[in-house]
Parts: sequence; C-alpha cells; structure tokens
Amino acid sequence: MHYSVTESAGTVKIAIKRKTLHNELSFGVRTREDTAKVGRDYDHIDNVITLKENEEERIIEVKIHDDDEWNPDNDFYVELYDTRTKKRLMGDDTECKVTILDEDFPGKLVFKDTEVMGSRRNNKVEVVVNRVEGTDGSISCQIRTEPFITGIGNENNFQNAIADTDYGALS
Repeated sequence: MHYSVTESAGTVKIAIKRKTLHNELSFGVRTREDTAKVGRDYDHIDNVITLKENEEERIIEVKIHDDDEWNPDNDFYVELYDTRTKKRLMGDDTECKVTILDEDFPGKLVFKDTEVMGSRRNNKVEVVVNRVEGTDGSISCQIRTEPFITGIGNENNFQNAIADTDYGALS
C-alpha cells in the first residue's frame, strides 16, 4: 500500500478499512520515519483507534510540512499496532508507505533533440525546449544561434551555415 502526497497539500488522508464488522475493535496507529523526518517533513501520530461494531472505515490525517527549499522526495510509514505489545500487527495491509513529493524544484531546460535538420525549402526550423525534473515557479533561458561547420580537411570540404544568409540569427 502506497500513498503519494505533494508537500503543499498540508495533510495526507489515509483510509483504514476493517475486514470484519463483528464486535468493537481497538488498535494503535502510528507513523514511522524513513527518509522523511518527524517535525521537518511531517507530524508524528500515535493514536488508539476504536472502531465500533459495523463501523467499516476510519480516515486518519497526517500533517505534512511545506517549505520553500528543494529536497528529494521523502518517505515515511503509517503502521497499525497491537496496543498491548506495541508490535506492528501481522499482515501486508497493516503498513503503508507515504511519499512526500517535493514541488519546490524549478527543474531545468533541455532541448528535446540535440540535432535539428533544416532545408532551404522550409521557412523555419522548430527547436523544442522541455522542462524536466521540476515544476516550481517559472524558469527561462536565453537562446542564440551559432554558425555550424562540418567536415574536415581543406577548406573545400567545409560546409558553413552563414547567419542572415542561410538562417535568421538569434542573439
């Protein structure tokens, strides 16, 4: 079981569902650190929950801390435990991982293609710039064109693209 939440969401809501509706049922629910740290990334919880007979589900909330600094995505766990022994209850469905997605990284700009071919028949060449590895805020870049020279050897082997003759120069 895995939940993902953005850092700016404020809380993550986790559903605890019971398998049988007979009798009243009490158990503990607590958070456990992994790469996400209590107090810095989220608030620790350690509560006893009692589900009444025929109460099928309980939603718990864990407060998520938002800051303006970029951090890698971090994880913590929410687990159900026996209130007498303090040990986690048995079963794969008694623990869930929560990933806090940090959205403070602006990312970087990269060319979609590192080489773009053009021809004299077409009036334009499309160069696509993509934003990757982040989404926070706005970012920009400056673009310029440079002459392209191919070939090796004597000057008869070179093919030069000349600014304002072969292409419109950007500076």
